[in-house]
Order: sequence, then structure tokens, then C-alpha cells
Amino acid sequence: MTDRKINPTNYKLRANAPKYARYFALGAIAVVLLIVVAGFYRERAKSAFKLKSEHTNLSTDVIAEISGYERLESENGVAKYYIKASHAKTFSDNHQELTNMYLEVYGSDGAVNKLSAENALYIPEPEKNFTAYLKGNVNIETAEALKIKTNNIVYTRKTEVAEADELVEFERDNLKGRSFGATVRMAAKQLDLLREVEIETFESPELAKSGVRYAKLNAASATFEQAANKIALNGGVAVNIASKASSGNAQTTDVQAARSVVYFSPVEGKSPILKKVELFDNVHIVSVESGQTPTNIDAGYALFDKDADRYELKNGAHITTATNEKPTDIRAERAIFEQTAGKLALTGNADITQGGDNLKGDAIFADLFRDNKIKHAVIRGNASAKQVTIERTTSVAAPELNATFNEARQLSNANAIGQSTAELTPMNKASYSHVVMTAVSGIGVLFKGEGLIDVMRTDGRTTINLSVPNNQPDSANKRLTADAVKTIFGANGKDIARAEAAGNAEIFIEPLNASKNNYRTTINAPRFDCEFFATGNNVRSCVGGRKARVSRTPTVQSEGRGTQYLTADQLTAQFNERSNDAEKLDAVGNAKFTELDRNAIAREMSFTQSDQTVRLRGGEPTVWDASARAKAREIDWDTRNSKSFLRGGVSTTYYSRKKMRDSSPFASSDKPVFVTAENAEIDHNAETAVYTGNPRGWQENNYVRAAKLAIDQRRGNFFAEGGVQSLLYNARVRQKKESLQPVYAAAGSMNYNRDSRVLQYRNSVDIRQGSDRITSGVVDVYLDENNEVAKTIAEQNVVITQPNRRAAGDWAQFTTADEVAIIRGNPATVSDAENGSSQSGQITFNMRDNKIASEGKTKQNTSGRTRSVYKVKPTP
Repeated sequence: MTDRKINPTNYKLRANAPKYARYFALGAIAVVLLIVVAGFYRERAKSAFKLKSEHTNLSTDVIAEISGYERLESENGVAKYYIKASHAKTFSDNHQELTNMYLEVYGSDGAVNKLSAENALYIPEPEKNFTAYLKGNVNIETAEALKIKTNNIVYTRKTEVAEADELVEFERDNLKGRSFGATVRMAAKQLDLLREVEIETFESPELAKSGVRYAKLNAASATFEQAANKIALNGGVAVNIASKASSGNAQTTDVQAARSVVYFSPVEGKSPILKKVELFDNVHIVSVESGQTPTNIDAGYALFDKDADRYELKNGAHITTATNEKPTDIRAERAIFEQTAGKLALTGNADITQGGDNLKGDAIFADLFRDNKIKHAVIRGNASAKQVTIERTTSVAAPELNATFNEARQLSNANAIGQSTAELTPMNKASYSHVVMTAVSGIGVLFKGEGLIDVMRTDGRTTINLSVPNNQPDSANKRLTADAVKTIFGANGKDIARAEAAGNAEIFIEPLNASKNNYRTTINAPRFDCEFFATGNNVRSCVGGRKARVSRTPTVQSEGRGTQYLTADQLTAQFNERSNDAEKLDAVGNAKFTELDRNAIAREMSFTQSDQTVRLRGGEPTVWDASARAKAREIDWDTRNSKSFLRGGVSTTYYSRKKMRDSSPFASSDKPVFVTAENAEIDHNAETAVYTGNPRGWQENNYVRAAKLAIDQRRGNFFAEGGVQSLLYNARVRQKKESLQPVYAAAGSMNYNRDSRVLQYRNSVDIRQGSDRITSGVVDVYLDENNEVAKTIAEQNVVITQPNRRAAGDWAQFTTADEVAIIRGNPATVSDAENGSSQSGQITFNMRDNKIASEGKTKQNTSGRTRSVYKVKPTP
């Protein structure tokens, strides 16, 4: 066997041969596909004509072929159209296939429209009309110098319309463009561009040749009306305009809208140039000058005048620009923006925000800095100017307002005309008051820096409102009004230092929370001079001129509370820095305080809000109401609890027992009742009074004296305590004849009740009437409807004495009408110096007839005995 050397490479090549064959086959297939595709696209341009449905059944029978074909169609000696071709093939139905066709169509006005193509299909129609299908390097030149290039069109002589459905390129003078699909309406002198429209305009045909574009127009579709020199763009409109600003710098303007109309202006001897652009729906414009920040414009409608660099905006105009990170935002329903002239006119909800400043009104007319920032503005109709800082917002509003901005583009002067309002709104609402100032004729604010006020001027009757946060139960807002108000700010330009209000001045204080202790307060005076706290724009005090008047109305109506009035020759109001409510009112000279039917007078009065107490001092302090009057050296009237505290020489006059609700035991109902004491406490709501310090109450000759007197008119009680002495009424006595005799009573305490008509004496009671006397521990005196004694009941160690007669027992009753006394005891006794004595469980003594009846058994003593001792008078 012969050895043979084996080459591994050969084996490897053999093993991979099938794979290489597959790669070769795939490559060959790819080459074939490329050839087929290339052939397809090459032949696509040479494909058959795209016929309308009415032309799909043309004859295929050729009846003539001519090279150098040429024909002029005319009617009545008037040329209609001229057609020629390098080769013409005519079919039995008279349609023709033309090669290198050239066509001229003549209008009745002498206009000539020219069409040419590499291939054409000519189909004759009645009345010298025809339809021509043009394919391959199609060119159209209309009588209006519009040139169109495409690859396939259908021309209808009757309507003079050419239709293309492929890429179309066109130009006319200084305008050129392209689209996919177009309709050329030669008679109407109109070009309809069907989709993906792109149009470029140039300042001149010369610049068009050099490619220096002035404007570029893009849209989904467009219509070029040549006679009107305008182009209507529809769908996704985008316009880019390159021009020069007034400074000479380059300026570009980019426009977007849903649709647009571009107008061209004819110039004698020259090509029309772009005049203005009208934009509709979702308009967005960006205009930027070289070296400057962009200006953005949005609106529902816009009309841009290129020569004037003027924008007329409608349906929600919005203009923005930014410089040094301080944007200017301009809004209105309608706007005219003259960019080169630096003018701006806004109408309908006009609003301009520039940095921290804002202008609003029905209309705004403004002059602009070169960077389109506001320089000066006149605002009319619901006008307002506002400046916002991190500390507060300052605003001015009026029917008309002038605003000026400094070189730093900050609001420097706001001058309001007519019924005007100025407002200072703090950002730190917890410590600063919200200030609102109104004036009848005008307000002027001069700023001395960002957020700093130098001078505030008002014209006509002025009102200043100071509002505070509602963070305290007694928080209150204030309002200062006068014919003229001078407001002086502190050196920091942030806080009011003082205010001078002259002429019919008024301060009104309105609590933020309604409660029985909070009152709406109004202070009137000819003039107020007000000092403010160092910070916070909070009033510290106001001094009112002569004849000042205060009224305080409760925020919650309740029984016994009403509007309070305080008048004086001079009044000072001091305010609480925390709540801003009036914490103290000092009235000097002929001071008078009134609430409902309660009144008070003194030389001086001081009212403190914390305890709502009026302190009467000087002169002869006096308080009174519909039922009584009281005087003292000092009176404190607690209006919160409707109480009065009187000290020193108290003297009270109740106008009648009836005015006291019959709460006194005195007999006469229509005569005054007097009470004096060293001190007194009167509860007006409860209708009670407590007198101490040697009090004494009397009516005519009737009186009650004790260490303490208490009157409860509502419950009808009259209470005396401590060494009570009284001469209370005149009792009727029938001893031979009827007479009136006073009744004196002494006791530890006395209580009278109107409803039961009972006088209750307690503790060591001693009652005397004439020569009669009753002593006991307890005595109840029952009065009739005329407050005269009906009966008297005594208990506990009862002793009745009369001249030459003494009765004793545990219980006794004396009836005034029949003058009968019933005495009970264990035993009851009666001793008579003339008639003897009796002892029994009950003794009835008829004083009028001088008869005594004894009864051993009573309800209290069922087993008692009767014992009598009689004195026999000797027979004369």
C-alpha cells in the first residue's frame, strides 16, 4: 500500500463547497431582484396613461401615423388651440397618441396657456374641446407666468383645468414651490396644491436665482389665487420669514397655524412681494432680532403686516418675551402689536405681567422699550396695576390708570383716575394687616424701588381698610374714612407710620368672628390722627376731635344686649396689636354711654374691651334706665355681664313700686322708691340689686333699714339682712273707730315675696303697731292686693302685749279683718289685768269685742286642759 500525504485545506474546501454554493445562489437571486426592481421603477415612468373611467375603452385600431404633426383648431376664424408633436398616431375613434407634444390653448381674452410633455394622449370632445393626458417631463406655463413641472397630468380643455397627482414643482416671478398633486385652474387663474406643500418667496427674481429666500411656506394643502395675489394655506401651516429690524439687525419670524392666507402686493414694473400673512386657529409666532431674546405670539387669529412689522391678533392674543430672566407676558382678546414702532394696543381682558409687575384692564395702550418690554401704559376700563415682591403685593385699580416703568423695567409710578383703589397685601399675613385704600377721584402711588412706596396720594373722599388674619377669637378689621386722608410711610417704604384723616372722619371696626362679646364699632369725629405700630401696618391709636361719637353693635343678638353709644368732647381709641380690635376707649368731657334703655353720664369715661367695662369718673356719675336712676362717686358698668358697681354715696331712685315689678313691700304702686347706701351692685339682666354700707330704702314715710338690702325685681323679692328696721305700711285698726297706724318691725332678716304677698321676718322679730307689740322668732305677714295687712302668723316664743294684757304661746295668728287673734301653745296663756287669765291649748281672742274663748283640744294638742282665772269686779 502506497502512502499518500493528505492536505487538510483541500478537505476543508470540499466540506464547505455546498455552503459556498448556497451563498452564490442567494447572491444571484439578489442581483436578479435588483434588476427587476430597477426595471420596474424605470418602466414605471413609462407606464401607460392613468385614464379616467370614461376613457378606458379607447380604440386600438390605428388609422394613421404622422411625423412632424402640427394642427391649429379654430372656430369662426378664432383660434382655439394649437398642437404639434414629433410623431402622432391616430386611432379609429380619432384619439391620438403624441410624442414630444406641445400645446397652446387660447382664451377669449387673448391669454395663452402652454403645455408640453414627452408623451400625450389626445381625446377629442364636442365643441372643439378635448382631454389630454400628458406624461413625462410635463411643463405648463400659464398666461399669468405660472410655470409648472411634473411627470403626469390630465388637462381638460372645456374647464381649462390641469390635474396632477405626482410631485409638482412651480414658480412665478419671485415665488416657487412644490407639492404632491396639484390642480391648475387656468381660467380661474388658480393653482390648488393638494398635499405636502412647500413654497418659497424671494425679495426679487434675482434673489430667487441666488437662493436668498425671504419667506418659506409649508402646509398640508394650499390654493394660489394669481389674480388676487394671495395663497391660502391649509393644515399644519408653517411660515418662516427673514427680514431686517429697524435697528438694521437680521430678524426672523417663524409662524405656525391651522390655516393661513398670504397676500402679495403688486409693484409697478416689479414682481409682487409678500405684503401680509393672515393666520387662523392655533396661531403661534416666534419673532427674534439678532442679539435680542425671542418674542412669542399666540392667538386664535393673526394678521401680520410685513412692511409695518405689525401684528393684529384676535381670539385670545398672547405675547411673551424675556430679558434678564424677567419675562413679560401679555394677554388680551385682541391686540395690535407694532414691533418696529414699539407700540402695543390691547382690548378685551387685557393683561400684562412684567417681572413682578402686572397691568390689567379692558384696554391697554403701551409704549415699548426696544426689547418689547413695557415702558409706559395707559389702561382704560377696570384698570389695575400690581407690583409683587416676596414681602407683599401692591396694587392700584381705577376706571383709568397710567403706569410708568423705569430703565430696570420695574413699575415706578401708578396714577389712577376716578373711583380708585390701592391695596397692600402682605405675604406674611400672620403679622401684617391687609391694607385697602379707596378714593373718589383718584390715587397716585410713587415707588422708590422694588416693592417700596415713597408717596401715596388720594383725591376726594378716602377710605382705608385694614384687614387682619383670623387667628384670634377677637380679631377685627378696621376701616378709616374721611374727606381727605394723608398716609405717611416709614423710612423703609414698607410700613405705614401714621395717617391723618380730616373731614367727617369715621373709624369702623368689624370683628371677624361673631360672638356675644364681639361688637361692630363705629367712631365718628371731625378729624382723626392715627399712629401705627412700627411694623405690620397696624393702627396703635387714633385721637378724635371734638364731639366724637362711638356706636358698638353686638355681632350676636341676645336678651339684654343692644347697640352701645358713647359720646364725648374728645375721644381716644387704643388698639391691640395682636387682634387689631379697639382695646380701650377714653372719653373726656361731657361723656355719655347708652345701651338699650340704660344710660350713663360722667365727666370722664374709660371703656376697656378686655372686661367690656365702662368706668365713670368725675362730675356726678349717674346711670339710669326705664325703671330707676343711680348716682355714686364712682361707677363701673360691666356691659358684658350687664352689671353696675357703684361706690361712695350711692343714691338710687326707683320711679315707682310698679316700675320695680311690685318687688317692694311698700303700699303705693305709683310713687317712687328710694334706696341709699355706701355701695351697690346692680345686675341689669337679672334685675337684681344689692346694697351694702348702711343701706336704707323708703317710700314716703315707709322705710326699710338693714346692713344689706337685696332687690330681685324679676322674682318679686325684697330682702333685708342684719339689724333690720322697718316702717313698711299703714295698717287699718278698728278700736271703736277705724284708723291707720304705722307698723314698726325689727328682726335679723326680712324677705318680701310679691307673688305670695308675704313678709317673712326672722330672728328676734319685734313688731309694734300703736300700743300693740308682737315678739317671736318667726313672723309671716300676709298682705292683700293693696299691700295692706290681711293676717299675721307668728311662731317660736310668741309674745303679744297690749295695754293691761299679755298673751304668749308657740304659735299665733292675727286676722286684720275681724281683729281676732288665735294663740296656740303648750299651753297658750292670756293675762288680763282686768279680766284675769286663761291657759289652754288654743285661745281665741276677739279684740274688737274683748272676748276670749279657750279650747283644750287642738290638732296640735289633743289631750290638753283649759284653765281660767277670772277677776270679779265688785258691785258698785
